[in-house]
Amino acid sequence: MKKITAILLTTALLAVFTGCNNSEEDSESVPNSDTQLSSTAPSEPDSSSTESAPESTDSPESVPDVPEKQQPDGEPTFLTGLDGEPIYTSEITQMTTYDIEKKEDVPTDTLDPENFSAVCEGFTYVYIPRPSVDFMANPELFETSEDGEGHYYIGEELPDSYEFKRVNVGDKINGLTVKSASSRFEPSGYDGSEQYYAQGNIEFEGDIELTGFVAVTEEHPLYPENGGKIFFYPDSASSVKIPSTLFDLNYEDEFKARHYVGNSSYGWYGDGNGLLLGNIADIDSELRAGDKYVKVRVIVGDIADGASFSAVVREIELI
Repeated sequence: MKKITAILLTTALLAVFTGCNNSEEDSESVPNSDTQLSSTAPSEPDSSSTESAPESTDSPESVPDVPEKQQPDGEPTFLTGLDGEPIYTSEITQMTTYDIEKKEDVPTDTLDPENFSAVCEGFTYVYIPRPSVDFMANPELFETSEDGEGHYYIGEELPDSYEFKRVNVGDKINGLTVKSASSRFEPSGYDGSEQYYAQGNIEFEGDIELTGFVAVTEEHPLYPENGGKIFFYPDSASSVKIPSTLFDLNYEDEFKARHYVGNSSYGWYGDGNGLLLGNIADIDSELRAGDKYVKVRVIVGDIADGASFSAVVREIELI
């Protein structure tokens, strides 16, 4: 049942922007690669005419083809990556099984489909998000909660997308270089499911410019350490710049992994990522605790994507 926990952590990520927070680990490196993965950012939706989610860009242009990878050494296993390709024994860097008597994970050299955890360092699976929709650009597509604090998307939902691409350490994506990456596989805990992929983690080198809006958390007497955290939501044009590892399972379609689509209470909808940009105490800006819907232009680096999404602010400007 550990996969259930992993999925709950993964699908809760965008909820972190409404008060939840989770974290995970895993990442290393493998030999360099010349793979290129990029996209062209579309224009901002017209707030006066948009009545539904942006049209799906789930096409070969959304996530360009990458060079065919060479067949790894070893033998194929029953594990399958999100690109549909088998995982080979030589690609697994760590395997454990849960020992009931010891009540802990112990190393193993065999894969038991019912009881195992396997980590593959050096690669993971991503997709280029489709353009997001936000309350600031398209208020007519959001419903405000009774207390006036939350804004929830009520437009046409994005269709399911199952397109993922494998990326390796050294690959370049929209000007960013994959610094580290890892994939974890475990039983999903659902009868009949052959979906063993549990989570991907990735870190990037390089800086990227984004535009969008931020919300800054207020300090709470019970959780003073949470005050001043900056959560950034990219606008439609910037949402397609950062590849995502987020996914959930379609329980009605053989538990297939699909893009995770989030509907944040801050008025942001899409299958991309928001970013935690640290704390206002650590950057030079005009932001204050409790700020909401403040438009900004940011240059960020050290982007980490997995069970949590974060980046380091190089520059930030209110616009």
